[in-house]
Amino acid sequence: MVNLRKILITTDLSEHSLAAVDLAVSLRLLYDARLSILYVQEDLAPIGLALHTLYVDGDVYRKRSEAEAKAALDAFVHRHFAPHVRPIAVVRTGEPPVEINRFANEEEVDLVVMATHGRTGLHHVLMGSIAEKVVRTSRVPVLTVKPVPMQADLIREEDIERELHLR
Repeated sequence: MVNLRKILITTDLSEHSLAAVDLAVSLRLLYDARLSILYVQEDLAPIGLALHTLYVDGDVYRKRSEAEAKAALDAFVHRHFAPHVRPIAVVRTGEPPVEINRFANEEEVDLVVMATHGRTGLHHVLMGSIAEKVVRTSRVPVLTVKPVPMQADLIREEDIERELHLR
């Protein structure tokens, strides 16, 4: 029997990630699970080094950036979660697949829920897929969810009507 005690939502703060939010909140209510939301900002070390050569303190820049990321995540949570289902909001810095798996392992998460961007073709090859990398490397189950606009493109009302012989 599956018992989900801790569920992790990943977000890039885009509207695409709301598909994962909706599903994770439903699972949280069903299992009475603790919900966390993780935003991983890219590592700013190269930018900090470049700024250091311009006599700007990279550590100050990094801390300011982390504070801005936390504020953005808090605003995202405030906008998209009801007060009674507010998740624990966490910001990490680094490579998203690595940090997502690290957080899931450290916090003993039972399920990772993440939205896919649905990139295909050359864009997928060049950019890669964070969701794909997490699925391949995670020790815990990962549930990927297609964003709502992609779902609408995949299943149309007339397809359902035709399959159910309503037309």
